[in-house]
Amino acid sequence: MAGLTDNNEDNFNTQMLAAIESNDLATLHDVMSKREAEGHDALRQGNGLSDALNEALGLARYDMAEELFKRGARCTDCTIGYVLDGARRENEWNTKAIDVALAYGWNINEPYEHVGSALVSTVNDAETGPGFPDGDTACLKIAAHLLSKGAHVNESTRTNENPLEIACGKDDRHMAALLLAHDASLKEAPKALLNAASEGSIDIMQQLLDRGADVNAHPYGRLEIIPCQLEDEVSFLLEKGATKEYRNMVGLTALDLARKLGHEDIVRLLE
Repeated sequence: MAGLTDNNEDNFNTQMLAAIESNDLATLHDVMSKREAEGHDALRQGNGLSDALNEALGLARYDMAEELFKRGARCTDCTIGYVLDGARRENEWNTKAIDVALAYGWNINEPYEHVGSALVSTVNDAETGPGFPDGDTACLKIAAHLLSKGAHVNESTRTNENPLEIACGKDDRHMAALLLAHDASLKEAPKALLNAASEGSIDIMQQLLDRGADVNAHPYGRLEIIPCQLEDEVSFLLEKGATKEYRNMVGLTALDLARKLGHEDIVRLLE
């Protein structure tokens, strides 16, 4: 576009971000107005508006976010990450960022390439481990708000994982409980129990079984993706009625696999 250069765009983006960081709405409005005066669609050139929007939502600058939305800014696959950063700063857990985006037409279930929906991203980003005995509060707050606003609890990513399967694979019992409380479908999450077992998540396994998970369901049939179970987890599954006789697609039983993988403790349980 005539008169516009990469340097101009860089300066414009820098000025917008500086205005947002300093919480100066008047300057932000002035910077955008000057950019608009440079030519048709000048304001929407590049990723500046979206980057500024993400920053505004992350900092809980909702008036600025609204101004950016009015000028044509749109959410991107990175937006929910900024919202979560704001939640971790405890900006009232930043749930209002979701409300503002929805008010300006954001599709809460948009499946962004490689990262899935906002709910999928939130479940993926949740921290786990000894440092989070009560779960990742920020992610739990945002996930709960997304669900309350219509996020699909059974939304899947391109790799056919859904939120419940992801939570089970991360040993995130708090997130799993939240998703189950919002009627996450075990039918839509066939790998949930297996993912929990592979992590040794007996608490999650019990949650799933209480919801009717089939202890003998077999979502996989390929040898290379059968997880190496620990003795306690195998014992737990056997106590819950798991059959030893099932054969996978290549005709192997759990005992056969345990022998092939050299898990003698598991062999003794299954013999």
